[in-house]
Amino acid sequence: MTDRSATSQTTDIQDGWIFFGLLTLLVWAPLPLASNRFWAAGLLLLMAVVLLVGTVWAWRRSGTSAWQRLLLFRWPLALLAAFAALAWLQTAPLPAPWVAALSPKAALAQVPAQWMTLSLDVYQSRYMASLSFVYLSVFGVVLFTVRNAERLDRLAQVLVWSGVMQAALAAVLLSLHAEYRIFYVNISHHDAVGSFVNRNHLAGYLCMTLSVGIGLMLARLGNEQVRYANWKLRLAASIEFILSPKMRLRMLLIVMVIGLVLTRSRMGNGAFFSAMLIVGAVAMALARKNAPQTMILIASLVVIDVFVVGTWVGVEKVVDRIQGTEIMSSDDSIQESFEARSEAARTALAIVQDYPLLGTGGGSFYNIFLSYRTAQYGYSYVDHTHNDFVEIAADFGLIGLAILALLVASTLWTVLTVMKRRKSALPWGMAFGVAMSIVALAVHSTVDFNLQIPSNALTITVILAMGWIALELPPPTRQRRRKHGGQNEFA
Repeated sequence: MTDRSATSQTTDIQDGWIFFGLLTLLVWAPLPLASNRFWAAGLLLLMAVVLLVGTVWAWRRSGTSAWQRLLLFRWPLALLAAFAALAWLQTAPLPAPWVAALSPKAALAQVPAQWMTLSLDVYQSRYMASLSFVYLSVFGVVLFTVRNAERLDRLAQVLVWSGVMQAALAAVLLSLHAEYRIFYVNISHHDAVGSFVNRNHLAGYLCMTLSVGIGLMLARLGNEQVRYANWKLRLAASIEFILSPKMRLRMLLIVMVIGLVLTRSRMGNGAFFSAMLIVGAVAMALARKNAPQTMILIASLVVIDVFVVGTWVGVEKVVDRIQGTEIMSSDDSIQESFEARSEAARTALAIVQDYPLLGTGGGSFYNIFLSYRTAQYGYSYVDHTHNDFVEIAADFGLIGLAILALLVASTLWTVLTVMKRRKSALPWGMAFGVAMSIVALAVHSTVDFNLQIPSNALTITVILAMGWIALELPPPTRQRRRKHGGQNEFA
């Protein structure tokens, strides 16, 4: 746990505006087409630099406290920094013999010269390297600014509200069948997409915010073991719960589930519910004291949201899409099957074989794939593999994939440790939410490319940081426990 003396010193850091800027960034990122445009990514970069510089300035006189906090999170920071360094290394001019030694195929693919790059698409790789710097910067800002339960709770709340806003926006625009052109892109809301372009990416975003919301709900339930003497007290407690902030949070979760079902995303819905069941079972095994609350919440989500709300908004259409290999969409176009969607990933494995260690350069897939696609693709344009694991391996090599895998695996191990050892409600609930986000996105990434979308990649980066914070979060004081019952209310 964090040293108490160091913790008390960090309370004097004046970084409230930085924390507010961080929350603003998280809400903004999904709005301009998921920030999946050069100018929108440029805004993310600008905001991330401002937040990072502000954090360094706020901590400039903190003495050893800054170094202690840096050492506290040295491993995740080192891994994310290593990935960012790899992204920039791909764009750097290197002596031709070095490139030939590190990536022989990359050297052969370029015009002979004294200096070469590991990337075969330098400009696109610089764009991806800039995004990797954004993720690293925001990751560090979260670790340094979110130092207590109040801020961790507020960060989770903002993610939930952002998910609710996207779900509501998607439902409204879908009901209107809105069509318009924005940022030079034609948008048609015949599917629930919110401010995204692709419904699957909205589904991925909702999977993450829903996971955080479920973790927050479990934190609200806490470790309550109250027994009531008679039915009148139980009835009064039930009415109080219905009118409480916990019920408001529960309603927000339902709104997000409705949005997720409306996307008709097969793997998005499947990833969410499979992650909820898997992490729920693991959580009940690790912390049996919290098992009743966890089981009741998960059961209510499955029963109420799927069989009641889901039936109302059309969950049967999602089931039909899962069962069918190919079905007709509303505009008479063919919806690709899982087999068809995974074909690009299978074809792209040849890129990984040719450029195994360092890849072809971040963001270069759509260009390099042209020389690997088979005749069945014809003149069709393939910009992504629909498999994050394969695309990361193709772009950044097995080294890049291994770095990210270590970061995710170490975070997952950390949050499982929190669920097993920590007794406080908020760290336990946040650990559950982080674990569920990781599992859901990992499952979804087998058939989609959420990590190539800046808003989704940024969101999961922040959620990973929340997992490490949950491990080192200072325990609540006795006075606070007496006042709030060991948990914060949802405001």
